[in-house]
Formats: sequence, C-alpha cells, structure tokens
Amino acid sequence: MALVFYARVSSKGQNLDRQLARVNEVKADKIFTDKQSGKDLNRPGLERMFEYIREGDIVEVVSLDRLSRDYNDIQHLVQRLKDKKVKLIVDDLPQTNTGNELVDQFMLDMMVNLMGFVAQNERTKILERQRQGIAEAKRKGVYKGRPKKYAAQSKNREGRLVYEKVYDAIMSGNYKSKAQLAREVGLSRQQLYRIINRINDQNK
Repeated sequence: MALVFYARVSSKGQNLDRQLARVNEVKADKIFTDKQSGKDLNRPGLERMFEYIREGDIVEVVSLDRLSRDYNDIQHLVQRLKDKKVKLIVDDLPQTNTGNELVDQFMLDMMVNLMGFVAQNERTKILERQRQGIAEAKRKGVYKGRPKKYAAQSKNREGRLVYEKVYDAIMSGNYKSKAQLAREVGLSRQQLYRIINRINDQNK
C-alpha cells in the first residue's frame, strides 16, 4: 500500500509550498504535482498519478478543489479512484478519514454531493444577479451587451482559462502581488482589476 500525495496550483508563477509542507507530516511515498488550471483535466501530474496508483493505495489532497474546481470533474475523478479501489483522504474534510472505510466513503460521497448542490445553487444565484443587473442597466439605458472575453462563460477558450487562473488565485490568496499576477496571465493591470471587481461583485 502506498500513500500518494497530489498537489496543484493554477499557474507556474504560484508555488506549492503550503501544500507540500503536508507531505513531510504524512510521510507520503509518492508525490505528483501540477501547475495548471483546475478546470482542465488533461494534467500530466494527475494522469501520472492515476497510472501509478494500485488497488489498496491512498491518495491524499489538502482539499477537493486541488483535484478540480468543477463539480462534475470532481465526481468523475472520485469515481475513477473508486474503480481502482483507491481511498481518497481530503485534509480539510476530516470526516473522510475516521478509520472506518464504510463511514469514510459515505462521508466523502455526501460531501461531494453537497458540493454539487452548493455549486449549482451558487450558479443560480450568479445568473440571477446577472439577470437583475442587466435588467437594471437596461432600465437606466446603460446596458452594453457585448460579451466579455475574460469571463467564466466566455466563448473564447483562452479567455476562460485566464479568468479561471485569476479566479483561483484571488479566491485562494495564492499570489504574491496583483502586478505579478497580471504578468503571469498576460493581462494589463487595468484588465486584471476589472476581472477582480467582477469576481468580488459576484461573491458579495
């Protein structure tokens, strides 16, 4: 049985130190890492981990969003681990590591399902806030319908990935400065601040 640790940050400019500090505590046998958006499942470290693990192994992450930020992708990855008969330990969900395998799996499934409910509820709230904002802007005659390039729902794939990197960094606080973050994702500071303002408005 091997204890395998997986760590991820969203961009090459971010560091893994906070997650990897846990490795020494748990004495992991193997470490796999990625510096890539959690929206993309095509990650070399993640795939190498799945090639490495065997029945009876344990995979540990500091939080579920290190596997992915997308609920459906998390469901998919958790099921892949189940299919390989590999246990998943999530550090910030101690209920998934009680020592009783049946209880641990039940709690993990429940938490993943709860995440799905929360994610769907949050998407509904965001869409409702957007609808209300558009209606108010139209009422004031200031609505501009041109779609934003850097947004979660942008039709521009590169724009979506840039937005996700900024969102991940801002929500986790894992960046040294906004100026450096802007350079890492290839934006001007003005563009970065506009994205951050939208993120803050959506999370009020």
